[in-house]
Amino acid sequence: MTGASPPNSLYGIDLGIPLDERRVVIADESAFNRKTLARFLQWAGIRRVEFAADADAVLGTLERFDADLLILDTTFGGHDGIPLCRRIRQDPRFRDMPIVMQSALNSDHLRTVCFQAGATDVISKPVNPGECIARVRYHLERRALVQELRSFRERIERDLRQARAMQLALVPEPAAVAALAERRGLAVDAVFRSSDEVGGDFWTIVELDDGRVGLFAADLSGHGIAAAINAFRLHTLLARVPEGALADPALLLHDLNGRLNEILPVGQFATAFYGVFDTAADQLLYAAAGTTSPILGNAAGLRAIDSAGPLLGPFAGAEYENRVEPFRPGDHLLVYSDGVTEARDAFDRMLGEAGLLDLMARALAAAPERPLHRLMADFDADHGQRLRDDLTAIWVARR
Repeated sequence: MTGASPPNSLYGIDLGIPLDERRVVIADESAFNRKTLARFLQWAGIRRVEFAADADAVLGTLERFDADLLILDTTFGGHDGIPLCRRIRQDPRFRDMPIVMQSALNSDHLRTVCFQAGATDVISKPVNPGECIARVRYHLERRALVQELRSFRERIERDLRQARAMQLALVPEPAAVAALAERRGLAVDAVFRSSDEVGGDFWTIVELDDGRVGLFAADLSGHGIAAAINAFRLHTLLARVPEGALADPALLLHDLNGRLNEILPVGQFATAFYGVFDTAADQLLYAAAGTTSPILGNAAGLRAIDSAGPLLGPFAGAEYENRVEPFRPGDHLLVYSDGVTEARDAFDRMLGEAGLLDLMARALAAAPERPLHRLMADFDADHGQRLRDDLTAIWVARR
């Protein structure tokens, strides 16, 4: 056999993906068998081959050579290679490495014992070159694909962790929120969870120049990576709106709608709420874009306020309406995404708006100073923490 490049086919069969970088260890006491198997591997396009002539050398050779596959004789080691196969499989470093065992005994019992010991495949001796090449190539190609998929998954998981960190960075810092709320005579509490590593919910709070406070919350359609990308887009757009729009909720939603209409793919949209809390005027000025109905609480009790309005994105030129609600000392508002009301319990019952009103009433009775934490504890007890959709809840109260 010369050092020429391997053929593209053997017996008229396409050899498939190149395997010249793959490493194979042949563990066989017979020099003739080692040479024969090495020749077969060369025909298969495998150039990187190492040998182990005794059992003690196998583990060291596998580790040093960083082997992708081991060909092991069942009689290796003077009596039985099966215990050695079992020992190799118990080592975490070689748990996923294919082990092809070869045996002169072709019985169902022996094959079963080999597989129980951790063998990936068994071939008969004398080895048929076509069968040997086909089986070795199959296991090496499969290993290459598995490693590629594992590497891809690790990269995706790493990127998702980074994306999640970026998304969490968009959420206002609790200390900054607490300081802002203290300056303006408010109390603010928030919960933000995504059903995947990243999600499509987004909220922020801003202090306007005249002392008023603006609260923005949006829910991008879907969840996962696509929704998160749109949440980043919306955050960027919100940072670029005209300064005067922050004091006018309807104008803000109109401006965001026009911009999202230009960039969102067909079928994607956002629901949103933007409210301006004016403690000097004891009022809440707000506009909504098809979002869930915020819950307003005061001395008269709890009620859901109107959140009707066109979705953000689908309709160019959509108009939004400013609404006013009293917001006096002791009043409070709960803004939330549909991940809360559409959550289902163990009996597949949806929480719904009525269920949320009940949870809020119980939370206020048990913990009037910080009801959101009690509400979410009751929510988790009934619906678990494994979410079907992204979840955001923000509670704002007048001191």
